[in-house]
Amino acid sequence: MADFDILTFLEYYPDKSNVLDSNGKRSPILAYQNFYQLKQNLTADTAIDQNIEFSYLAFDAIGFASTEASDINTLTVNIAATASIVDLTDTALTGDSLVIASLYLQSIGQNQFSNSASLVCRYNGTIDNANINDTTVTWSVTPAISKQKAQVPTRRISSDLLGRFIAT
Repeated sequence: MADFDILTFLEYYPDKSNVLDSNGKRSPILAYQNFYQLKQNLTADTAIDQNIEFSYLAFDAIGFASTEASDINTLTVNIAATASIVDLTDTALTGDSLVIASLYLQSIGQNQFSNSASLVCRYNGTIDNANINDTTVTWSVTPAISKQKAQVPTRRISSDLLGRFIAT
């Protein structure tokens, strides 16, 4: 028998360059949680705008677990296929979006999210692939490395950077 509730909060940003508001707090365009029927604030996280309300949406997220060595895990999010989620998915696949999924534990039987809840894991990533059917949208969220704006070295590699140098 468990003595805690497990909650997941899902934040969506259409562009990785517009995550923070003017106060330096995360300000998601869409915010969902999968536990309470009433809207909740993510009070346990001081890095997010406390005026953001997380609406209820039926979803689960699989892949928070640690992996061996340097393996990078993919987060799989299964969401109810509402019209707005299908439209969001189509848009997210063509852009450089950001998804932040936060997994929390709190004492069992609370009637709202508690600011004393414990953050277990947070996953930052981009919707890399999606499958849509009549009832469910499945997102494959990979780590937030941009595939559209690939990272490049800040300095041009030249012959004097490579080689063996002996001090005299």
